[in-house]
Amino acid sequence: MEVRISLQNLTDLSLFAGMSIEEIGEVLSKVNVIVKRFRKYDSIVLAGDSIENICILLNGTVQMIKEDIWGDKSIIANIDKGTVFAETFFGKSYDHSIVSFFASSESEILMLPFGKFLDNIGSSQANKKLICNFISIMADNNIKLIEKNEILSKKTLRAKILAYLEQEAKRTGATKVTVPFSRTDLANYLDADRSALTRELTRMQNEGLIAFERNTFEVLK
Repeated sequence: MEVRISLQNLTDLSLFAGMSIEEIGEVLSKVNVIVKRFRKYDSIVLAGDSIENICILLNGTVQMIKEDIWGDKSIIANIDKGTVFAETFFGKSYDHSIVSFFASSESEILMLPFGKFLDNIGSSQANKKLICNFISIMADNNIKLIEKNEILSKKTLRAKILAYLEQEAKRTGATKVTVPFSRTDLANYLDADRSALTRELTRMQNEGLIAFERNTFEVLK
């Protein structure tokens, strides 16, 4: 379902950082911008889909998911409000997605045909700011994927759990973190079996390494 959007609501988004409402209006007036609302579990992009727009999550949460030929699902990333996604697969030489994106809660997503801006990089100061912000966002998103690879490179499930919790603690700046996953989704994110994850979390709590209640965790050692 398509919804209306106010330019004032876009000023806090990283894609429009440092841009005035007038500049945002200028760049968006050149393209057909769509804002869609998705229900929980709705697909936004499926693997194999052609990518014509970059997506910006205005409200809700989205998961980037990779599924193998046997149907086993792995959560690559959990996408929060304000995040740009699907940008990795956007471009003239590689314009289809190898992952899927699903709404993990009711979500509103702005879809922007970014190719027109790339074709006219120096057309205006506002356009230059938009391109610079886009490059910065791509760099940040690549760092997040590197951090995910760091987690998966750990040899044991315990090490994966600790690496993930430490990254979340650094990101939030808090000793206690509330993870955005159910146990099943956390297992998929860590590329682990759900039962094995539950057993390991219990052992780690009994050994005094972590404390947790439902989705709130604290690393003690």
